[in-house]
Amino acid sequence: MKAVNRFVSFFRCCTNGNEPNGDQYLQPLNLFNPRSGVSVEDLVEQSSAAREKLWSSLGTLEPFALSQNLSAAAATGPKWPALQQSFRLIHRPNGSVLLVSDGLSDPFDDVQESGGNVNGYSLEFFIETPASELGTSPADVKASWQFQLLFTVSQLAAGHGSIRSIIDDMELLSTEAEGVAEAVPEAARGAHVNRAGRVGALLGLHDPSMGIPAFIPNMPLTDVRLVNIKLISLAELKLITDRGAHGRRRLAELFAAQPGALISSLERPSVL
Repeated sequence: MKAVNRFVSFFRCCTNGNEPNGDQYLQPLNLFNPRSGVSVEDLVEQSSAAREKLWSSLGTLEPFALSQNLSAAAATGPKWPALQQSFRLIHRPNGSVLLVSDGLSDPFDDVQESGGNVNGYSLEFFIETPASELGTSPADVKASWQFQLLFTVSQLAAGHGSIRSIIDDMELLSTEAEGVAEAVPEAARGAHVNRAGRVGALLGLHDPSMGIPAFIPNMPLTDVRLVNIKLISLAELKLITDRGAHGRRRLAELFAAQPGALISSLERPSVL
């Protein structure tokens, strides 16, 4: 819960001045309540099939799913909509690898039939990274900073509940993620890990030229946004903490001017 509060606090610190007050964005997505006569089980299956179809279209999808100590996470962490907390690994034709969350957009499992349902938190996250910077076994992948960053942001989104509506309104978000620093090689920590032991990330970049859609097609209830997580350097994070939304937009412009704008890499030189 402390991590979730820190995420919200960091978001709010970047929305002062001319930016909207964060409170109006903190409404739960399930207030929209579209109705469906289909059972929750069938809706979960349809949602999973739609995601799997997209994952398979983006490259070679590994048959295994990853989880982060699922039993412990389910007991102490935020609840995912249908209690299916998993992540998938996709090998892209360009030589990179996609790690994607797979379950944040499941329909909720505890909504009354008469009240309708939505596709969970209406988003999934992904990190794209060079294959050379990620291990090959499931254990290696789970120990990587890429997976730890994806897991942390996914948990923060599940705990907050309304990140999708904030991204819709603001397009780009930023955060400082805990639980990632230990997975970052020591040689790279000076450029990426701050004094508080956190790493910076920019959420919401989109680059159509990289072949990853902004939304997952054919979800059964509500549209689902596919949100990029990009690791940023401490110098880039400072631009955001100093200049808020303007800093985020400036970073997005600088990243867009480079090839592989969505890719996260410890070997990428800072754009500043």
